[in-house]
Amino acid sequence: MTITLKYFGLLADITQLKEEQFSFDQETISVSALKSKIENSYQNMQNTTYNIAVNQTMSDLKTVIKDNDVIAFLPPFAGG
Repeated sequence: MTITLKYFGLLADITQLKEEQFSFDQETISVSALKSKIENSYQNMQNTTYNIAVNQTMSDLKTVIKDNDVIAFLPPFAGG
């Protein structure tokens, strides 16, 4: 399974990337498991608040990610 990860704002600064491809041996992975893997790779993200969207839809930690999904790591933002 290969997915696309996109980082925005402070998270792009932490990772020094705007986008990367990530591959896994399994066919699916939960947002929770992906979050753990990413935070192991980019330890400064462990103490940072952010949201995760899967295919442009805000997700929770139980959301299942599949092959070719696009995952966005979004810093908090306010609207008005």
